[in-house]
Amino acid sequence: MTKLFDRRDLVIRHVLIASLSMLFALSESEGIMAKPPLDLFGEDYWRMFLWHFLYISVIWNGNIALIEFSPYNKWNWETQAKRKILLTVFIATAWPILVNYFFNIIFYPIILHRSCNLGAKETIVLLILSVSITLFINAVFVALEFFNHWRKSVTEREALKRTTITAEFESLKSQVNPHFLFNALNTLSSLIEDEPKVATEFVQQLASVYRYLLSQNEKEIVSLGEELDFMKSYVFLNQIRFGENLKVTVNVNPKFLHKNIITLTLQILLENAIKHNVISAESPLHINIEAKEDSLCVCNNLQPKLQLATSNGIGLSNIKSRYHFFNDKEVVITKTAEKFEVCVPLI
Repeated sequence: MTKLFDRRDLVIRHVLIASLSMLFALSESEGIMAKPPLDLFGEDYWRMFLWHFLYISVIWNGNIALIEFSPYNKWNWETQAKRKILLTVFIATAWPILVNYFFNIIFYPIILHRSCNLGAKETIVLLILSVSITLFINAVFVALEFFNHWRKSVTEREALKRTTITAEFESLKSQVNPHFLFNALNTLSSLIEDEPKVATEFVQQLASVYRYLLSQNEKEIVSLGEELDFMKSYVFLNQIRFGENLKVTVNVNPKFLHKNIITLTLQILLENAIKHNVISAESPLHINIEAKEDSLCVCNNLQPKLQLATSNGIGLSNIKSRYHFFNDKEVVITKTAEKFEVCVPLI
């Protein structure tokens, strides 16, 4: 709502009131159109102008004052929207009626030097016009206030959601990286003496993985091609650890490589499969990565560990939240007795 004593609003409001008063005075002054042009703004005209200026000013300023000093601003849109709307409608109806009655009884004879007939057509038309205009003005300001409140609420909710998702992702990365590094160093220590050439390749791939993690630290979305290149290094390190017991198949048409996915999606999904499933010579883990028209699916045969590894529980939930934030399409998780599959949208 506009403020009663705000300097800018006050000036604009009274300029509009003066303009309306001039128009009404021109249309209602007795015989004004029959006079010569130089007499258009004679005494009758200025009396009519003063009458309309005072009349409109009292209605308009009084309407703002009644709303400003009423409980309207204390009520909130979430739980008391109906009260706010009903109050503005009541003020826009009752106040012009009250002003119209007293102005016509008291000020009409004083300013225009003639008595007023409350039942006259002109008086009734003026009353209807006053109520209609006041209702319209209140409706516009209430609609604008509600829209601004709604826009602010949406912005605040999105900012809070984004902050929460980012915090979860940072927490996830801070827990994934040391865990992964610990396993990688254990594997490297066993390779140095027995297979120095493989150890050298292992170090290079480990450096490639951490180079990617550092380079993508500030990015939220990357191309599928970049993520797959990173995934090759990540898979290499895990295959050195698990040998032939871990098999990863990639079936991605090159035409999908320019599409985007959320950063570290593949790393989280691969780690999730490795962490929660048995990987042995008797029960090898098969992971298949396949791109379809609008999604990327990571599927593994389901062979859950009897004693589950400690989980922070934010891996899959973080992926779902982040994709929901950037895309209308949902992450689809399918679990059967034989397989576990996660399909994420390609952006």
